[in-house]
Amino acid sequence: MSEFTPNTSKTSRANIIGFLPAIAFVIVLVAGFGVTIASLRDVPETAWTGITEPQQLFGGESTRRFSAQLNEHFLLSKPFSQIERAVTWTIAGDTGTAVSTGCKDWFFLSDELETFPDPNNSAIARANIVKALAKNLAGRGIQLVIAVVPDKSRIEQAHLCGLHRPASFAGRIDNWVALLKQSKINTINLEPVLAATPGERYYRTDSHWNENGANAAAAAIASYLQAEKMQAMPTVAPDKAALHSTTIARDGDLLRVSNLQGLPAILRPKPEQTQLTTIVASAAPDSGASSNTSDDLFGDTGLPTVALIGTSFSRNANFVPFLGHYLGAPVASFAKEGGNFEGSALAYLGGKTFQQSPPKVVLWEVPERMLQKPLSAAETQWLNYQKQMK
Repeated sequence: MSEFTPNTSKTSRANIIGFLPAIAFVIVLVAGFGVTIASLRDVPETAWTGITEPQQLFGGESTRRFSAQLNEHFLLSKPFSQIERAVTWTIAGDTGTAVSTGCKDWFFLSDELETFPDPNNSAIARANIVKALAKNLAGRGIQLVIAVVPDKSRIEQAHLCGLHRPASFAGRIDNWVALLKQSKINTINLEPVLAATPGERYYRTDSHWNENGANAAAAAIASYLQAEKMQAMPTVAPDKAALHSTTIARDGDLLRVSNLQGLPAILRPKPEQTQLTTIVASAAPDSGASSNTSDDLFGDTGLPTVALIGTSFSRNANFVPFLGHYLGAPVASFAKEGGNFEGSALAYLGGKTFQQSPPKVVLWEVPERMLQKPLSAAETQWLNYQKQMK
């Protein structure tokens, strides 16, 4: 090739390189347009009503409504949010507003540490709901037992490492339990039991008790029910050999709440090593029960003795199987995840199961952190209904 002959291949490559920014811009533009269309695909038609009217277009309302819908339905919002959390966790140990960090590897639900307006009246109102329910159940020959679950930040306070727990919370359980006992409500305060239990009693990365705590609570509740003759003593003592434990890696609910779950291992806290127990069902000669799991609700043994209502504490860490193990009888669990104070109680007591097959004992598990919250609309309605029925 002569030095005067144009090098066409170099010229072509130079032209392509020159167009790369424009090509990249077009690709990003098309991709963004596609993601936007896909994100808005499921927005109901009614959400766009009037958005093309001139008054909304020129007044800026159309832009605001479009942006609101896009923010709400944006397909990539979760990945972007996780990337943001991975960066802030790696740099500053940030877990967001819903989760607070204590000592190394310890996480706490911020809700436990929040103060509320008019806390005492809220606690009194909930005590009044319990009192009215106990009276109503007693009229049907059913006994109500309340089991109060202390906060993780109360029992595991040695792992707060400077995380502030308001001093006003100190008497929160005792005061509420005293209100109930003044009205002779059967009440179990699980704080002394868990405080005296050796080892960690709550998961490090979860808001609930671990198996060590659930086991201790279940044993204490079973002892109370048997001592008060609400549940017969099993003819065969609970066999420790029926409990088979192993160690597993587990992500607690606080990693999900803080949006850290699912991130690459290098960008998130290490999984917690926890105990997982399998409880071998044993026959209970005195009751004829064939299982102590919550799945065997009323079985073929006739009416249940104990029906459990409550929250996610009852659905975590094998609490129900432990309770059945110590009672030597099945436990019918109607506890609900995210049920708050009143959720499972209203669902169970208003349902066909309760109406058609009432138990002898209703065991109501109540977390401490719910005692002073403002009443929900459902709780207010329930309280007003109870007042009208007096």
